[in-house]
Amino acid sequence: MPKASVTWNGDLKLVGRDQFGHEVLMEAHKRYGGSGEGTTPMDLFLMALGGCASLDIITMLKSRNQDLTSLDVELEGIRREEHPRFFSKISIKFKLRGTLDDNVVDRVVRLTMTKLCPIAAILANISELKWSYEISKTTQLEQPIKT
Repeated sequence: MPKASVTWNGDLKLVGRDQFGHEVLMEAHKRYGGSGEGTTPMDLFLMALGGCASLDIITMLKSRNQDLTSLDVELEGIRREEHPRFFSKISIKFKLRGTLDDNVVDRVVRLTMTKLCPIAAILANISELKWSYEISKTTQLEQPIKT
């Protein structure tokens, strides 16, 4: 069972720790008194969504013998004006590079965002999720990422 803890570290800073001891520095946004040294909990939501979806996509593309050489994800969230100020809309753009079959990528991204990524499933209950992807072909000078 996953476990985590959060410890107040003075001012508006917090240290989050997972069950393996990995740490992340969190704090309030600068406009609310944060120093800018840590990420905000709401930004962590977006990063968690991008990470969850990316791991599913990488795993499925590799299992389908697709030659993925890089993946970047851009996420943007729009928050509600009223409290609680959760994300009302989130847009996600997957930027894939490699020798990839567009039909395979389309199916993998759709499966990830509608069925497999638990963070996407949770956020889809309260937010409008929109996603897209673009594929760039690998040039001869680029080498695949070894996993």
